[in-house]
Amino acid sequence: MMKNPPMTSSVHNGPDVKQLHNARERKIVEKEKHIDPNGHFEIWYHEMASDAFERIFGDSVKEYNAVQPDKRRQIDNYYQHINRSKQKNPCYEVIVTIGNKDYCPPEFVSRSIVKEYTLGWEKRNPNLELIGAYWHADEPGAPHAHITYIPVSYENKRGMRTQCSQSGALREMGFRNTRGKCRETELTQWNHREREVLDAICRSHGIEIHHPDAGKGKKHLEKEQYIMTQQIAELEAEKESIQRETDHLKNEQNILIYNKKKSIQELDEYRKEIEKIKDSDRFIKTSVDFYGAFLQVSIDHEFDPAVKMVEKLVKQQMEEERAFREEKERSNSYYDRDSSKDEYEY
Repeated sequence: MMKNPPMTSSVHNGPDVKQLHNARERKIVEKEKHIDPNGHFEIWYHEMASDAFERIFGDSVKEYNAVQPDKRRQIDNYYQHINRSKQKNPCYEVIVTIGNKDYCPPEFVSRSIVKEYTLGWEKRNPNLELIGAYWHADEPGAPHAHITYIPVSYENKRGMRTQCSQSGALREMGFRNTRGKCRETELTQWNHREREVLDAICRSHGIEIHHPDAGKGKKHLEKEQYIMTQQIAELEAEKESIQRETDHLKNEQNILIYNKKKSIQELDEYRKEIEKIKDSDRFIKTSVDFYGAFLQVSIDHEFDPAVKMVEKLVKQQMEEERAFREEKERSNSYYDRDSSKDEYEY
């Protein structure tokens, strides 16, 4: 059997996901003139990201909200929460292609290779939840597949127990940054691994894959550029994360300052009330006014049993207060007298 001449392969990963386009939703593709309405496409798996988020993260969201006393921090819709984030994306897409528009294997050969690659996805990538797999041979260029996935991190100590995180998912799968002049990020390492898997499947089908810049003394310029691009992207994401954390801390600080000011105001009000009580003249005047008002009510409602009962209780209290005051005055006069002037008779 004659071997096919060398050709290229690509595993392109990115956050630009168009599930309805991939699933060839009629209302969507009717507006896309580059798609051949009579061309061949297949849907191997399809689950909308919003539904998958509820399935994957629903329980974790409930657990997080149950122990979060501040309702402002509770999460109502985790999919929308991640979708609004400047740091994270709810899902990612891998476009897998053998060859290019000028030279590629027959469609049935490419389809067989990419289908085998897709079937091994879950075993290779337990943290990259597959929610879509689509074969497209109805567009210009080489036939290709779109694989849509949600990155899931299960080992989180802060926030939700299970979270959507690309870097966290890759780290849990064993990929680690390697420091150096051009460090290989988790994503760079994962991309290399996936392309090697695809190339191995191609070879098993008798197709030799050739990467033009490999082994030509160019010091892997394309690889270094890609690594630097990924490094810059990660640094930008880290910068945004720090800024978000800083904004959060500033908000917490503002809340503490507001609560402190409020407490000081309440304390001042209590002090004013205490000063009012200390002002004996004001207190006596208030008491006299109250008693005068009570006497007027007693006169106006002379035959009301309820008023009579209150009047009786008030008089009783007044008698007790008078007796207490007289007893106190006698005690004070006894201890204040000059004992040296006492005369004793024998």
